[in-house]
Amino acid sequence: MIQHKNPAHLRASFLSLDSRQIYEPSKTAFFAVNGLHHDGHQYVESLYAKGVREFIVEESAWHGPIAEKAANWEQTNIYVVENSIATLQEIAQQHRAQFQYPVIGITGSNGKTICKEWLATLCNHAFTVVKSPKSFNSQIGVPLSLWAMQEKHNLGIFEAGISQKGEMDKIEAMLKPDYGIFTHFGEAHGSNFSSDEEKLREKLQLFKRAKKLVYRVTNLQDDPIKQIMQEINPSCELIGWNTISPDKGLFTFWQTKGKTAQIKVIKAAQSETFIDSSIDFNDEASLENSTHCLIMASILGLNRDTLSLKARVLKPVSMRLEMKEGLRGNTLIDDSYNNDLDGLRLALPLLKKNKHKKSVLILSDFLETGIPEKELYTTIAALVRHQKIDRMIGIGDQIIRNKTNFDQIDVFHSTEDLIASGLLNTINTSQILLKGARKYNFEKLVHNLENKTHRTQLEVNLDALQHNLAYFKKDIGPKTKLMVMVKAFAYGTGAIEIATLLQNSGVDYLTVAYTDEGVYLRKHGIFVPIMVMNPQIEEFDKLTDNGLEPEIYSLDLLKAIDEYGMQQGKNIKIHIKLDTGMKRLGFEASEIAELSQNLAQMPHLWVASILSHLAAADSPQHTDFTEEQIKRFNSAASKIESSLGYQTIKHIANSAAIQSYPSARLDMVRLGISLYGITGNPNVKNKIENVLTLKTSISQIKNIAPEETIGYGRRGKLAGSGRIATLAIGYADGYSRALGMGKGSFEIKGHLCPTVGSICMDMCMVDISQFPDISVEDTAIAFGGKIQLYELAKQAETIPYELMTNISERVKRVYVTQ
Repeated sequence: MIQHKNPAHLRASFLSLDSRQIYEPSKTAFFAVNGLHHDGHQYVESLYAKGVREFIVEESAWHGPIAEKAANWEQTNIYVVENSIATLQEIAQQHRAQFQYPVIGITGSNGKTICKEWLATLCNHAFTVVKSPKSFNSQIGVPLSLWAMQEKHNLGIFEAGISQKGEMDKIEAMLKPDYGIFTHFGEAHGSNFSSDEEKLREKLQLFKRAKKLVYRVTNLQDDPIKQIMQEINPSCELIGWNTISPDKGLFTFWQTKGKTAQIKVIKAAQSETFIDSSIDFNDEASLENSTHCLIMASILGLNRDTLSLKARVLKPVSMRLEMKEGLRGNTLIDDSYNNDLDGLRLALPLLKKNKHKKSVLILSDFLETGIPEKELYTTIAALVRHQKIDRMIGIGDQIIRNKTNFDQIDVFHSTEDLIASGLLNTINTSQILLKGARKYNFEKLVHNLENKTHRTQLEVNLDALQHNLAYFKKDIGPKTKLMVMVKAFAYGTGAIEIATLLQNSGVDYLTVAYTDEGVYLRKHGIFVPIMVMNPQIEEFDKLTDNGLEPEIYSLDLLKAIDEYGMQQGKNIKIHIKLDTGMKRLGFEASEIAELSQNLAQMPHLWVASILSHLAAADSPQHTDFTEEQIKRFNSAASKIESSLGYQTIKHIANSAAIQSYPSARLDMVRLGISLYGITGNPNVKNKIENVLTLKTSISQIKNIAPEETIGYGRRGKLAGSGRIATLAIGYADGYSRALGMGKGSFEIKGHLCPTVGSICMDMCMVDISQFPDISVEDTAIAFGGKIQLYELAKQAETIPYELMTNISERVKRVYVTQ
């Protein structure tokens, strides 16, 4: 159907203007733009063939054979409009108007993306946040970002950028932010404005209907943001903070110590410190950005203690001062996509942080600064000279024209010329800062300089993990709490990454095996309750200092923790472990009376939960024993609670029991391996998704003669002549030796290729004789595709837990999400 009007409603879940980046065609509406350098209408027919069924096209370009052909397309809506981008913005504006939750707009010259990401990190436990992807802040990026808003969210955080006059009014009409952050103001895009005041006024149009605006006051006598905002939005509450005077407004005090810094924000009038947080950065740009975010998070209702915990989680944002390990002892500071004078001023000091390394600056031409070329490069040379940079490399015609301003510089016309010169190979033991405009493709330099990781990787599908978590949460219902096991490096998948996701998803408890695992999580910003299964007496200080809750399984341990609590004057939450038949750890039935009597006389201890472990919940032949365990547990827990005089959380159900024994769910369940899509329960198998895929690469392919043998001990032999592939994975990576000699297989190009010979430490060989289409460029999957971990464990005569936890830490964990 061809309609000569704007679409009143789009069915699409996704909007796109880039024909190369359409991943779900049937759910995507394509906006064809007839631009200066390209015409999106030429891709309409091919996109229709791929499954796109909604198109917005421009009247001026919609003619000829394609328009005639499209008239006969079935089940397709084509909207012919005057301007596709204007239509995109109108649709986004209508979509935004459907939602009443708070929206925060962020603009400025530098730091928009960092502030957006950091504010989202601070708020992601208290809110369900929708935010701009990457640096989507343009006339096109903002509407694409707003389309992601849904009812499930309750906070929106979006960045807005402009390069010309008149652009911000269009963005403001779409975004309509309730609150705002104005980040660092500098020279970026200055050439398109008559003055800094005009540029500032244009940017501040974003907040002409905002209720509150957070910004930094850099001059107490002259505050242009305040002056302009009083003109364009006098009702907006201006929350200006400064580092100048403790007697004015919000005074911010920064104290650096080593690689960290303390941020205190004080309300001058009340002398009240309402923010007191530490961050793992000490450069001024990070301090300024984090202060903006902490103040805004406080406005949104996050308290001082929560902010203190969350601030330690803030990490460098990709493409914004990203630190990477380089080759030859180098460290890369990748600021490739922040190429302006202010950004350079803020980034250069980072080169001198490590006094044991030389400093190297790789810089491209600066574009659209509004500063005369000669003046610009004279200023840059002065900055480089002031910071005493050891070596400078310049790329671009402007730098070449102005190279005499620099004391010592190597110059190249292009990034490709620099790489071809071999100069990069001479740089060692250095801090290398890369700052380049997008047109110079500095990602090629990063690829050339960074240290390549081991070619075997464990892919963790976070979307699948979220799906599984949601399935179990729905299944157990809102009244049953959820504890998730993250011991043993989260079963080998990456403790911090998984714990962070679980925390953000609202789980009630996490569990680790040892105290150090819990301390590690706390140091990386995990603040939900954590139970420690095997605490040691000498680690009680670590436990209590980090808010960890020990599992107590013996009278000796109980008395020790009580004595410690009395001596230190600390009240300690504990978890009582009962042995109902596992015969591993826990109080026996004969000890319950003495345990109850002791607990009643230990006021420093608070029993958070009572638990036990089922020995055979996954074995149908032991149903009677499992039910007897549950019965014993309920009886013992009831006696303990009677003695305590209060109710505790009671839990005995593990992953297997959650489904097989609903009566065992009690107050809380413990979810472990099933979170990763691994289960032997046929009723659950099709309801949860695989999370883990272990992949490796092919190092070499060899032709094998009938008489030749393969591998150690000459154990491997083909039936006749054939081909083998040597894979970059071995038992040192966690691929079991038990899977050699054809017991295990790898999936390559959809083919199952059996192992040949023994599994080596770093490699193994597979038979690809029947599959001539396999080449060294292909990926080999150990498990996660056609080969499931549960079945692979059977072949190795072990259990999935062992295969998961044996995956070496040298295997890179890659976290994927849509």
